[in-house]
Amino acid sequence: MSAATHRALVRLPADARGRTRVEVVELPTPRLGPEDVLLAPVTSGICGTDWQILRGLRADPSRVLGHEGVARVVEPGGTGLRTGSLVTVNPTHPDDPSFLLGHNLPGLWAERTRIPATAVRAGLVLPVPEGADRPEVAALAEPLASVLYGLEIAVGVTRPAALVVWGDGTVGRLAREAWQRRLPGTHCLLVGYGADAVDPRAPGLAELLAGLPEPVGVLIATPRTGTLEALSAVDRHVRGRLMVDVHAGLPSGPVPLSAGEVDVAALRADNCGGEPRPPRVRRFDRPTGPLLLYGHRGVSNRHLRQAVDLLLARPPEPRGGGVLTHEVDLPGAADLVNSVLDADRRVADGRRVLKTAIRTGGGDDG
Repeated sequence: MSAATHRALVRLPADARGRTRVEVVELPTPRLGPEDVLLAPVTSGICGTDWQILRGLRADPSRVLGHEGVARVVEPGGTGLRTGSLVTVNPTHPDDPSFLLGHNLPGLWAERTRIPATAVRAGLVLPVPEGADRPEVAALAEPLASVLYGLEIAVGVTRPAALVVWGDGTVGRLAREAWQRRLPGTHCLLVGYGADAVDPRAPGLAELLAGLPEPVGVLIATPRTGTLEALSAVDRHVRGRLMVDVHAGLPSGPVPLSAGEVDVAALRADNCGGEPRPPRVRRFDRPTGPLLLYGHRGVSNRHLRQAVDLLLARPPEPRGGGVLTHEVDLPGAADLVNSVLDADRRVADGRRVLKTAIRTGGGDDG
């Protein structure tokens, strides 16, 4: 049986700017209903969406965030899952919007997390191989799965001669690697703020975009606040056949593009959790060439398993290198989150924060 209480990283009341600092708090371990499952997270990730919530850019109500990671089963609730086995959770229910792990339900930044029966029955608790709790696997599987989802849609539409990845955070860098592995030899332009990227404010960027060989594929993986600027720039400067994956979130409502006004947020929601098949891709006629526009939310179990397998096959990332830049325990996560919020810069311990893995132990005390 699980302990009566557990530690969790809990959001505090918002400050005047809407930001929510966090602290480690002892909470009552949730009681389970029929067919609920209790998990002990081992390793979880801090993703870009989490940073948006912490900064007050999204209104998600959960006090405990965390929707990507690996856990051990503590109480299987008669589901057939084995106590002590390693699992991951698909955080998005395709048919039940009330289940969105770490957004409107308590997430994985805790020593115990309850997964409700509706998600268990939908098969969202997935067994994974031993070793999948490695920080770079647990923290990167869900974002890589989302990249693979978008890539699968793209290759079903056209093979690009050039690729633009706009946003050089975790998703952007995973996308560049995945696209170049799937489509070797494709010219790739990374737009962002890292040393290997072109700054989006660079005066020569428009010329670079205009000179790309068509067809051009674009993946927009910016923070939510940069999505519209990136979409407008590629629409304005890329000529010929253009395919855009709006991976990043954006406000609802019409967006002015050269082909007319488009509700890009609604279009992005057309593909969710691997459905429908074939995915929906909209075509718009621009003065400079056709625009093929799509987006997607969530991932399928198939994408998650594929991502876990790919990451397990890779050598472990050195701590502080690659996409996984920080590894912390729960108190260390509180320090990192609060320092980033206070400084208003994604920097901790002198390094840019891309992906952070939080180690919670996975029931070592239970």
